[in-house]
Amino acid sequence: MGCRDCRTCTMPGLSRAGQSLAAGFGHLMTCGISLFVKRGTIRHCPQCKHVLSRHQVRRDGSFMD
Repeated sequence: MGCRDCRTCTMPGLSRAGQSLAAGFGHLMTCGISLFVKRGTIRHCPQCKHVLSRHQVRRDGSFMD
C-alpha cells in the first residue's frame, strides 16, 4: 500500500522499478552498509515505509492530506 503524499508511491511503475534496481545495486556495491545507514538514520513514513523527504508536507511539517 502506498500513500498519496509520497512521490515514490505515485510515480509510474517502470520508473519505480528502475529506482528500486538502482537502490538495490547501490546497497549491493556497499555490502549493505548503505541500507543499514538508510534504515537507521533517516526517518520513514509509518504508512508506506518510504523516506519522509520524498513526501509533500506543508510549511508546518504536517502532511498535505
